[in-house]
Amino acid sequence: MSEDTVLSAQDRLEILETLHFLSHVVDNREWDHLAGAVTEDVEFLSPKTDAPESVADLAPTMTLPGPAGIRQGYELSQLAQYGSVHVLNTVIEPIDQDTAVTWSRLIMVSFDQRAVGADAVDTVVRTPVGWRISRRVVHARNMLREPQRQGGGYVPGPYTFMHFDEAILRAQQGAAATDDHGNGGQTR
Repeated sequence: MSEDTVLSAQDRLEILETLHFLSHVVDNREWDHLAGAVTEDVEFLSPKTDAPESVADLAPTMTLPGPAGIRQGYELSQLAQYGSVHVLNTVIEPIDQDTAVTWSRLIMVSFDQRAVGADAVDTVVRTPVGWRISRRVVHARNMLREPQRQGGGYVPGPYTFMHFDEAILRAQQGAAATDDHGNGGQTR
């Protein structure tokens, strides 16, 4: 990433609208509208377990490719029990004019009105039809089953920052590889 890479206010707004639209698609289970938020080759990663007992259990290890993978990820995981997903506090880190990494806090409310938090680290890319998510990594938050914390354990900040930094590095490497192959800054 160049230090002078800046996204316009319009780009930032469109990126946020894409993230929010995905929440509406998931909340309403309108899977036919996924193309309005994700690329055809989107990669979705999430933790395998619904009852983590260590920080290692929180690591995103289940990879599901494509829009069908996102649907499967939500339907087959504990996320299916949540009737609404709210995207809050999004940070946008530009990689180049056509790529950015975002870090959002998710608050999910279950049908029986319990709430759980998570972090989503998304790589978004500019496409001919607008900004789309090409990679989403969901990180469970405050879900460790530690007896001394009576069912909920705080995940230390460096854990989440580590995943945001990894996503930025991955996107930078992808952008550099695209430039090395003669893309010349063309929109993906």
